[in-house]
Amino acid sequence: MFWKILSIVLASVIKTFFAPSIGFAVGLSFGVTFAATALGAMAGFTLFYFFCDIILNRFYKKKKSHPTEKQLRKARKIVSFKKKYPVWLFIPMLPVMSVPVMAVVVRKFFRRNKPVFALSLLTVTLFALVGCLVFSPIQYL
Repeated sequence: MFWKILSIVLASVIKTFFAPSIGFAVGLSFGVTFAATALGAMAGFTLFYFFCDIILNRFYKKKKSHPTEKQLRKARKIVSFKKKYPVWLFIPMLPVMSVPVMAVVVRKFFRRNKPVFALSLLTVTLFALVGCLVFSPIQYL
């Protein structure tokens, strides 16, 4: 039982939406599957959110000190996107990619916006619930 739950937790660290299918396939109940998926997703997001600075700092140390014109255009597009769309419309789209990508994007672009971390945890938990609801018919096969 422990190994089944651990496999769901580890799968949901990377892909929250598809992790409940594993739980239902091995015969776990809805509540246990949802709890394991939500726990893994929140733990994975928190881990990648707080440790992505270390990874990004090592990546940017190897870069040139002066940005190129291409990098400046890219930065301008990001700034205009952030000004045009509010953060609460952007965050629910991110778990579709994966939890680590979501954490890095949120940390890099929305670091100074305080409620974004809580909103991201709520979004990841809601994606765990949606995944459980979508894949729950597997347990009846």
